[in-house]
Amino acid sequence: RKLFFLAGRAIIPPVNTTFAIIYLLKQNTIMSPDFNYSEVPNIFLHCLNKQCKHSAKCMRYLVTAYVPDNYPVISTVNPNYFSSHKESCPYFMADEKKRFALGITHLLDNVPHKEALGIKRELMAALKRTTYYRCYRKERLIKPKEQEYIRQLFLKRGIKEEPVYDEYVEQYEW
Repeated sequence: RKLFFLAGRAIIPPVNTTFAIIYLLKQNTIMSPDFNYSEVPNIFLHCLNKQCKHSAKCMRYLVTAYVPDNYPVISTVNPNYFSSHKESCPYFMADEKKRFALGITHLLDNVPHKEALGIKRELMAALKRTTYYRCYRKERLIKPKEQEYIRQLFLKRGIKEEPVYDEYVEQYEW
């Protein structure tokens, strides 16, 4: 049989190349084996350009293998657009899970009261009051950029400890 290379790994496809790609996707070499397409937002932009040198690591391309049969329409990047962007793609989206925080009920427990009030006030101003309380009640995940913002708030107020969240969730950032 013919040897193929996908995502830097040599594979011998059991039946054909398409089956081999799907096999690797399910083996967690590219995407999580428990990937559920229903997590993909309706407005997510897909890519069908398999000639792209980034396709093996691009979420927009890889997710197309999981589109269920009952989806008659998906949004895609115009295939003709890529002829002028061969080296770098502005739509590239790395296939990597991010670490989201869930819950901030103990975020300010070890922070002096005066500093805690200031951090909470600045956090409410940045996130808005409703979003702050949704994060507090674990109704909304705290994105990696927001976690960094909170860490910077701590440092700005002279607090060396890392912010403490209730728990963490690994998932794709759409």
